[in-house]
Amino acid sequence: MTNEHLVIDSQNKKKISPILILTVFITCFGSSMLYGYNMAVINLPADRIKCFLNKTILNVPCRDAYNSSNPIFNSTVNNVESGSIDANFLYAQTSTVFVIAGVIGAFSTGWIADLVGRRNGLLLNHVFVIIGGIINGLTVKTSTVSLLYIGRFFIGINSGITIGLASMYLTEIAPRAYRGAIGACHQLAVTLGIVIGYILTMTHTLNTDSLWPVACACTAIPAVLSLCILPFCPESPRFIFLKKHNVTLTRKEFTRINQLEDVDIFIGELQEESDIAKSQPKFKFIQIFTQKELRMPLIIACLIQVMQQISGINAVISYSSSMLNTAGIPEIYSQYCVITIGVLNVVCTLVSLPLLEKFGRRTLLLWPSILLAGSLLFLTIFVNLANASGTLSIYGQKVFGGISVFFIMTYIIGFAFGLGPVPALIVAEIFRQEPRGAAYSISQAIQWAANLIVLFSYPNMNKAIGGYSFLPFLVVVIICWVFFYLYMPETKNRTFDDVARDLAFGTTVISKKKSQTLNRPIYDKVSTNENDTETVA
Repeated sequence: MTNEHLVIDSQNKKKISPILILTVFITCFGSSMLYGYNMAVINLPADRIKCFLNKTILNVPCRDAYNSSNPIFNSTVNNVESGSIDANFLYAQTSTVFVIAGVIGAFSTGWIADLVGRRNGLLLNHVFVIIGGIINGLTVKTSTVSLLYIGRFFIGINSGITIGLASMYLTEIAPRAYRGAIGACHQLAVTLGIVIGYILTMTHTLNTDSLWPVACACTAIPAVLSLCILPFCPESPRFIFLKKHNVTLTRKEFTRINQLEDVDIFIGELQEESDIAKSQPKFKFIQIFTQKELRMPLIIACLIQVMQQISGINAVISYSSSMLNTAGIPEIYSQYCVITIGVLNVVCTLVSLPLLEKFGRRTLLLWPSILLAGSLLFLTIFVNLANASGTLSIYGQKVFGGISVFFIMTYIIGFAFGLGPVPALIVAEIFRQEPRGAAYSISQAIQWAANLIVLFSYPNMNKAIGGYSFLPFLVVVIICWVFFYLYMPETKNRTFDDVARDLAFGTTVISKKKSQTLNRPIYDKVSTNENDTETVA
C-alpha cells in the first residue's frame, strides 16, 4: 500500500473539507496577506512620505508639483541640508520601527500560541493591525508625524506575530498529503499582499499627498473581516490534544477540518508524542538551547530564516524603485516594473504549491536557490555595466539596464519557488509539539533581525558600492546552501516526530542511505541501530 493510500482513502472519495478551505482562506486573507501589504505599501509613496516629513519636521517646503525629475524636488526631498537629519533618514525610520516591532511580535509568537492557541492568537493579533491602520490613516489629517511611527509600530507587532502564528496554524490543520501546499499558502498570500500594496499606491490610485495614509489604513479592512469569520473556524486539533488534553474536542475539531485522514490514527500519533513528552520533564524555553537533540533543528530553523532575509528579498521589495534606478531604468517606468516583479512573485509562488508536494521541500529549497545565486551574480555584472557612463553610449546603458531587470525577474523566480514558501513550512515540520512554539519565537526573531540588517545596510551599501551591493547577499546564499545540502533532510509525507528523531542525530544527509531518509513509509515505526542511523522496522 502506498503512502498516498494511507493518507487519502480514494475509494471512499473523501474530499477536502469546506471548513478547511474557509479556514485557510480567512487565515491567509486576514493575516498572511497583511504582512506583505504592509511591507510594500510605503514603497511607491516614498517621495510623498519624505515630503510630508520635510514639511512637518524640517519645515522645508517640499515642491510645487510632484515631479521627481524636477531639480527643486530632488534638492528638497533627497538632499535636505538643514541639519544632519534629512528626509531620507526620517523615512528609513518607518521601516526601522516596523522591523523592531516585528522582532518583539515574533519573539512573542510561541508564548501566545501556547497560551491561547493558534486560532485565538490570530484573533487577538488583529487588534494590533486595526489600531495601527487607524492611527496611520490620521497622520496627514492631523499633521502629526508621530502617528506614522506609532502606527507602523503596532503594524510591525502584528506582522511579527503573523509570520510565525499563521504558518504554524496552517501547517497543523493541514492533512499530511497537502501540508506543503497549504503551508505555502501563507507565502502566496504574502506575495499577493505585496502586489495589492503596490497597486493601491500607484500614481493614479492612492499615491497622493493626502491619500497615501488611506492606503496605510486599508490594512485594517481584512483584519476586521477576519475578526468576524475566524471564530467560526476550528482551533488546531494538535493544540487541543497536546496542550488542553481534551480528546473529545480534538476528535470533533479534527473531523470538521480533516475529512481525508483517519481520526483514530491521528489520535494515536498524538498519544505517542504525548507519552514521549510526559516521560520527560516539562519543556521549558531554555531547553531549546540546552537539549542536544534540538540543536540541529534550531540551527536549521534559524539559518533558513537568515538565508531567506539576507538573500536580499526585502531589499528588493522595500527598495525596488531605487534598485531599478541603480540599474539605469527611468523613474517613470519603475513603478510598472515594481508591479511586474510583484505579479511574477505571486504567479511563481502559486506554481510552487503543487511542486512542494511532488518534489519535496529540500529539493525546492536547494535548486531554485542556485538560480537565485546566479541572478545575484549576473545582476552585479550588468548593473555595473549599465552604470559605466564613461565607456557606454546611452543606448548601451539602456540595454544593460534592461538585462539587469531581467535578472531581477529571475531572482524573484528563484526566490518564489524555494526560499519564499519553504522556510515557514520547514520550521513547523522539524520540531515536535512541545518545542515548536519556542522554535518559532526564536527563528522568527532571527528573521526579523536579519530583515533589519538588510533594510539598514542596503541603502548604505548601494550608496557606497553601487552595483556591487548584491555581492554580500550572494556570499550568504552560497554559505547557507552548502549547509542545507549537507544537513537538511526531506520532510515531505513524514510525521513531525519522525523528522525530529532523524535530526536528533545531527549527521549529514548525504551520509545516510536514501531509503532511510526519503522512502520510509509514513506510519511505520522506526528504530535505531548501533550506528545511530534510522532503519524501517
